[in-house]
Amino acid sequence: MKKSEIQPHRVRKNNQSNSQQSSPLREGTKSSGTHPHRKGTSAKILLHAADGRNRRNASRKGRRSHRILRNTKLYKQGYNRGYEDGVLQGQNSFGIVFEGVSIIIPTYNQRDYVLQCVSSIEKHTPAPYEIIVVDNASQDGTADALLRKGGMVRVAALEKNRGFAGGVNQGLMMAKGRHIVVLNNDTLVTPGWLENMMTCLNSDPQIGVVGPVTNYIGGDQQIEVPYREVEDMWSFAANQNRPDPEKHRLTDRLVGFCWLFSRDLFERAGYLDEGYAVGNFEDDDWIVRVRMLGYRLAVAGDAFIHHFGSVSMKALGEQDFNTVNKGNEQFYSQKWGDPQALIAETSRLAQTLHLDPQTRSQANVSSLAAKGDLRQRAAGSSSVNSPATSPLRRSSDFYPEGAFLVDLKGDVYVLRSGQRRKLNIPVPRGISPVLVAKPDLLGIPAGEPLVSAGDIRNGSFEPDFPLAVIPPDPGVVPTDLSIVSVADTPEVWYLVTEGKRRKFVSIYAAERWGISSRHVHQISTEQLHSIPEGWPIIAPPQLLNKDL
Repeated sequence: MKKSEIQPHRVRKNNQSNSQQSSPLREGTKSSGTHPHRKGTSAKILLHAADGRNRRNASRKGRRSHRILRNTKLYKQGYNRGYEDGVLQGQNSFGIVFEGVSIIIPTYNQRDYVLQCVSSIEKHTPAPYEIIVVDNASQDGTADALLRKGGMVRVAALEKNRGFAGGVNQGLMMAKGRHIVVLNNDTLVTPGWLENMMTCLNSDPQIGVVGPVTNYIGGDQQIEVPYREVEDMWSFAANQNRPDPEKHRLTDRLVGFCWLFSRDLFERAGYLDEGYAVGNFEDDDWIVRVRMLGYRLAVAGDAFIHHFGSVSMKALGEQDFNTVNKGNEQFYSQKWGDPQALIAETSRLAQTLHLDPQTRSQANVSSLAAKGDLRQRAAGSSSVNSPATSPLRRSSDFYPEGAFLVDLKGDVYVLRSGQRRKLNIPVPRGISPVLVAKPDLLGIPAGEPLVSAGDIRNGSFEPDFPLAVIPPDPGVVPTDLSIVSVADTPEVWYLVTEGKRRKFVSIYAAERWGISSRHVHQISTEQLHSIPEGWPIIAPPQLLNKDL
């Protein structure tokens, strides 16, 4: 081929290349070339191609968005079904217990301590058990750390700090075990701790609460220890925890850093009083009620646990700690007066009432039948007046006749002759029913509902008398169904009802039931002593958690 024949082709190629380089799609501006239609057509084709790609991309994105929306919808539907099924299963299993132990640990801003505590339980506690950690709105990631840990731990993360009593109560509400342990977060349990405490609890049907011994606590549960470092504690604990019933002993007080008790006792004693701020004295308060019910306390000397020592309370600082402690002590004294004298008085009264078969409720008889004859189980006791022969009681036995009680659903009941009778008419004007937790209410036998105003008339001379009582029969002394006192001790008030005088353990207790000084009538000492004694009247615990 000749060179002249090649050259034009090369020129044409160059011209085509120049034409492409000057394309408006590459330059981004319109061209005024000699072939506008050709260039316009070329641009139009390219634009249509780009538009097609956009439509295809948009279509793919639309399909992807549709899939995401559909999957999100399906996920939400599945989540809702799972949640609803879970709620239904929870409702169906409410009240069903397992033959194990629920270990309740309230905590606040002590993540490392509570993680150590949980690990020691997992290592040194035989199944079956569950651990319930109630986090009082910690700011140190306690709840998240426990949730990541998993295992046998259930976590209740509260939105505010409800203190020791509120945390324990939340755990008691959640507990499923036949037995319950309340445990401080700054403890380490050791091999054999729970088995030996359980042996102590089961050794006498009247023992209600068992506590261990430890290196750091108030009262007689503290023992001398040879170690200074935690690493050296384990060998000491192994020797201390050799099973030995000779190390089991009765006591008058158990500190709430570690308690073991049965579900039956909890249902009789009820929740801790949340009127105590942060911590301290709420455990003493609960123990007073337990002893008034007729239970004994025991220390298992062959169950040792290590206690770092009031870590959460120390975190308050000395000034705040002293303020909290002093306030709680004043509340405790205001509520109980002399609790030891009250316990002794109740025990004496129980021995007297035990001789009268009419004073035994059906629930107490059933309980004794289930637990065995206490007279036969009490070592060295041959007298019918022994404390071991007195039937066990419930907190509601110490509530006043005619009291208006309300549960969380708003249902109102009147306590009458040992029964809870639902009020199916409006609450009388001026009456403020007292909130009572579900265990307390369920422990009171149900009676016939009250359906007319005549059913709740009272025999008081005051129009705003806060208790609903049956009017006295003709001929009954006018002091019956009244609040009375005598001149010598005007600060001691009594409710005279069902032929007995029942002493309010304190002015605070009377005020919790709506009684004030204007309801009190004075009578002579002779009149008062002519009326037989009945159970004293105590204040119900304050409950600040609306879920109890």
